[in-house]
Amino acid sequence: MRNLHARSFVAVLCAAPVAAMSLFGVGTAAAEPLNCINGQFWDPITNTCQTPRPAENCAPGQYWNALSNVCRPLGQL
Repeated sequence: MRNLHARSFVAVLCAAPVAAMSLFGVGTAAAEPLNCINGQFWDPITNTCQTPRPAENCAPGQYWNALSNVCRPLGQL
């Protein structure tokens, strides 16, 4: 039983630095929007600026979703 406690203690000591550094690494891993120019929009999926595609003629009550390239009902993404 004493051997089990010693191994548990060593495992916690080894894992503590990894756990501490994971808390600090969260903020640096997030993508930040670029300053898009000339009417481009930020695409967080590809982490780039995208040029909008020409809008299709959507029916009344719908809008053009540039990311999925389809018409969508108002209020849906």
